[in-house]
Amino acid sequence: MGMTETIDARLREGLSPSHLAVTDDSHHHIGHAGYREGGESHFSVEIVSEKFIGVNRVNRQRMIHELLKAELVSTIHALQIKANTPDEIKAMGTGGF
Repeated sequence: MGMTETIDARLREGLSPSHLAVTDDSHHHIGHAGYREGGESHFSVEIVSEKFIGVNRVNRQRMIHELLKAELVSTIHALQIKANTPDEIKAMGTGGF
């Protein structure tokens, strides 16, 4: 299983999202710190979960970091996170992210 699939599985299991998109952005970081040949070092996550209701942005990121703790220590160099509740996405209008 690749890192994209691992991130997806851990976040689905821990946060039961209604929307989840995990993107390997490593190709944008060739030659930069943390880049590894073959990628799987820099990721973006867009996630919508009811488990974020009443949780501030910093603690949402902490929740995600806790679920990915082993990968952040060993494999993932950078993780960009957009974490919202379903109501926040509705308030943004069509398209959400």
